[in-house]
This record gives sequence, C-alpha cells and structure tokens, in this order.
Amino acid sequence: MEEIDRFNKYTAYFHDGTLINIKQLKNSVEILMSSAEMDPEDMEDNIPLANDNSIKGKLHIENVINIKVSNNEQINNLLKIYDHGTILEFEFKDKMIELGILWENFRPKSPTNDFSTIEIVAEKIWWENIPDLHDKIVE
Repeated sequence: MEEIDRFNKYTAYFHDGTLINIKQLKNSVEILMSSAEMDPEDMEDNIPLANDNSIKGKLHIENVINIKVSNNEQINNLLKIYDHGTILEFEFKDKMIELGILWENFRPKSPTNDFSTIEIVAEKIWWENIPDLHDKIVE
C-alpha cells in the first residue's frame, strides 16, 4: 500500500486525463489511464513521465469486493458503448477508488456526453507506471 500512497499525491493531475481502457477479469480490474500534461518539475518522486509529460500506466485492482457504476452499466462494457473517456475525478479512499468519467462518442455514432461515477472497493490496489503505454497497446 506504500506504493499507492506515494502515487496518491498525483491523482489531481489525472483531471482532464484519459481513460484508455478497462479490463475486468474475474475478480480483478485493470484500468489503463493517462494524466493530463504536467510540469516535470512538479514530480516529487522518481516516476518517469511519458513523452507528452503525462503519467501513463495501469491501475491494478485485485480481489474486488464491490463495483458501483452510476448508470448501472457493467464496467467491462463501458468502453464498448463509448469512444472516449475523459477523467474528471480520480480519488483513493482507503481501499476504494472513485473515478468520474465524461464519456464521448464520435461519428458515425450518435454524439453523446454522458457522465459516470465508478467506485471500486478492493483488497489490493496498485499502480504500474508505463510511460510508453500507447506503444504497447495492441487492440
């Protein structure tokens, strides 16, 4: 939990960042995400930034106890419905993460601007920093 506590001070930089993908596998969730651009001088720790001066990586959520999504959609289906997710809120509270996501669709889908709050309670939450995340994504 020490690693996640260290990372917690950077969650504000994810405001206006991107939710890249959500993967739910049995009792675990992986959230691939990127912060907004930040000033490298704001980094207090040795967390490598991506080429665009953002924090990119994967939030690992293991032994999930509960998942709540405001619009009652299944978490692993959200990115099948929407084309893009902008992070408006990202917080850790004990063993819970909360994400506020503004979802958008692009043509040829009907345009939309839906908002969801995702709350996940789990036994273990940890961050994997992946500065070259977009280079490693294989759809």
